[in-house]
Amino acid sequence: MQSIDTLSDFLAVAGANHDAQTEYRIYDLSRRVQSISAAEFQAIERGERPFPAPRQQHAWLGIVLWSSVRDSDPYIWFVKLPLDERGLFDHAARQHFLSIIVEALGTDPTVAPTAEQEQRLQQNPYIFVPEEARRAAFHAQVSADLEQPTSIHYEDALAWLQGQKPAADWENIGVQGIHDAIIRNIDDSQLQQQIQKHLLTWPVPIQQALMEAMEHQELPATMAQNLLAQLRSTLAVSSQIILLRSLASHSHTPAMHKAIGRLLRDLPTQETDRLDLLFSLGARCWPALTDTNNLERYMTAIAGADEEIFISVFRDLVMLPELRGLLLRLFGSNDLSPELQQALTQLVTRTRGTA
Repeated sequence: MQSIDTLSDFLAVAGANHDAQTEYRIYDLSRRVQSISAAEFQAIERGERPFPAPRQQHAWLGIVLWSSVRDSDPYIWFVKLPLDERGLFDHAARQHFLSIIVEALGTDPTVAPTAEQEQRLQQNPYIFVPEEARRAAFHAQVSADLEQPTSIHYEDALAWLQGQKPAADWENIGVQGIHDAIIRNIDDSQLQQQIQKHLLTWPVPIQQALMEAMEHQELPATMAQNLLAQLRSTLAVSSQIILLRSLASHSHTPAMHKAIGRLLRDLPTQETDRLDLLFSLGARCWPALTDTNNLERYMTAIAGADEEIFISVFRDLVMLPELRGLLLRLFGSNDLSPELQQALTQLVTRTRGTA
């Protein structure tokens, strides 16, 4: 039997002794819900590349498994694995997770677990439960990728978003239906026009749900341009956050770099609003911080907050491959603001004190 040294090994041999091949897909749920190809995941496990978008020094994964011969629903694991300082899987933690899985399920994870096995799995310290919005985004992505039916809320949500139902019916729209409608119809011109026209005037729960759906999708260019134009002229912080997160897929573009640079030069004076905007930017629009001016302004603004907040944000962002080198170079810069210089000095002191 092939040795099981990595999660990829386990998934490759799963079901092999049971006349069935286990198919699987892996999704990164850390920041935006994105699929990870088997080849990319294997390269990460071999230590050839860092995990692409970690959050809080962990990889938050959604693993979907199904049997190639048994007619049954896919089996889903939500797994949170720690990463080392290089952004690679912590070897001991990964092996511990694998040992728990193999002991509980054997080598065929697509078989429905017994009550005893289910109890063992629930006691697994690496299992997590995504919050509602992330879970809805994940299920919408998986059902679309596997060509499965939508949720029962899909048709009503799509009809309402397209303007085919009374606006007052918004309270009857399910969150899962909104996610399904966005992922399957984002290229629909009628849906795009309705969102562009009404996103910031619809009831706040609808704005929130749409934002939480769109931030995981690649928006069409014309739609992104329209929302970006609204971002440039919007003053309310709550609306800026809705637009920022909705445009997450375009954070790497020069136009978004410029728009975010403007926001960073004119941050809200109220601390709660300022931090809400900064946290949203760092969590979803971090590619815009590859612009060195944006990064320095962002970290300077964070440095104006509590020391614990600065340290937490720095440690989170420095794990992102695109930002790691840029952040570390700040330590050698002589042109930083006094606030940022002091915050970096405190970070070094804290790190040495815990080493």
